[in-house]
Amino acid sequence: MEPVFVTQRLAALFESHGVEFVVHDDWVAPGGRLPAIRANWYPGEQTGRLNVDVLLEDDNRQFQEAFVGLGEGESGLQDAWRNFCRNSFHVLLSALWGHVDEEQVMVETWQVGEQRFEAHLGNLGLRGADGKVPELPAELFPSIEAQIRAQPLDARIHWFRHFFCAFSNQRTVEALFDNDAWQAGMDSLSRLGWQDSQAYYSVRHFLVVKPVSD
Repeated sequence: MEPVFVTQRLAALFESHGVEFVVHDDWVAPGGRLPAIRANWYPGEQTGRLNVDVLLEDDNRQFQEAFVGLGEGESGLQDAWRNFCRNSFHVLLSALWGHVDEEQVMVETWQVGEQRFEAHLGNLGLRGADGKVPELPAELFPSIEAQIRAQPLDARIHWFRHFFCAFSNQRTVEALFDNDAWQAGMDSLSRLGWQDSQAYYSVRHFLVVKPVSD
């Protein structure tokens, strides 16, 4: 099916956080300039997918987050939208537009090589059957941080998304670095002491690092 832009929903989200913006060709531009953001919904019979694109200032780079919505029609969109708001929106709002919700985002300064970065760290996004998720590996976040600190990052904005799920005692592991599959991140995530499960559960984490100007 053809995607449906959900521009008004996205605009209302910024408005609810007191952020001024303009809308142009389905892009919402806080402050009337880049970075800008847009979102579209791909409906399906039982599930759909919400794509969120962000257009940066540097070389017109884009990055994309995608969220599955469980359910048909509006219920699927609402499920995906909640997933976006819980996992990524506040990180973007903090890193790109300077609005920090301390309950949703932690901001730290990381030294990566010779460059200092502001790391905008979101909460873990947890989903599970009946709302239940097994105990997570204690080394989960330290392993993510260590792998990122080991990268030769250039002095631009970068983003990382990690995902783990277990279902029917099978595991799925994903790690993205600036939209691309990131093998080092996947290998690190795979080595952690995850609990297998017959019932579905998943863990998602999103973060943005932003160079600090001296």
